[in-house]
Amino acid sequence: MVVPQDLEIAEELRALPAFSELSKELLAELASAAVQHRMHAGVTLLDQGTVGGSFVVLARGAVKMVRTTAHASGDSVVVLDVLRAPAIVTDAAMFDGTAASSTVITLRASHFIFLDRRVLMKLAAIHAPLARSLFAHLAHIVRRHVRRIDEVASGAVDERVRHLLEGLAHDHGTPFGQGRFIAIPLRRRDIACMVNATTETVSRLLARFEREGQVRSTRDGIWWRHVDASAPAELAVGAAGASAVTSAVARKTQA
Repeated sequence: MVVPQDLEIAEELRALPAFSELSKELLAELASAAVQHRMHAGVTLLDQGTVGGSFVVLARGAVKMVRTTAHASGDSVVVLDVLRAPAIVTDAAMFDGTAASSTVITLRASHFIFLDRRVLMKLAAIHAPLARSLFAHLAHIVRRHVRRIDEVASGAVDERVRHLLEGLAHDHGTPFGQGRFIAIPLRRRDIACMVNATTETVSRLLARFEREGQVRSTRDGIWWRHVDASAPAELAVGAAGASAVTSAVARKTQA
């Protein structure tokens, strides 16, 4: 049996785009105030409405951020975002100490780094590079949320699904063959909750995309290739080729 090893926190923080330019000394100071935990798939990291006191870094694994809204005809569930390590699990509560706006759930076994929010804010007040990094990250999150509005509300359902998968491939995809493999185990229901559609509609669309050679899904993730309508037919990837791609990338991802 392989015993999981603790991670070198300073190195994990440096792997984050937002923290990559911070000095070794500052990263070491952040690491000294951090703790790390592992969680199985399907575990709730943070509940919507609860007050969180930590700034959370996803060092290994993947998570989804789910918001539930109650109304007269029932509850509406929207998957606000999905993240693949390395990433900052961003909720407003982690910056201002208020109630969390969404529930964070692990999509696969994950390894997290927790920094006390008050310590992080104190260091940001002292070290201008850290403050700039946090502001840049928040700006990035705002742009992602604006894009998510397009994915939820703009165009027909097939356009919304295409937009979503292209965005996920850009943000989290690993280049492979003529496409990108999104190593996040999303269910049809998750995708439906991200584009404001029914699970049945999303399933039919993905089946059509698969026949057209644009997508191939496995339990480990989704391989996506955007097919330009003006491209020659011989450039399209067939279902058999897409299957080989996803199998190879899945083996590489799990290695």
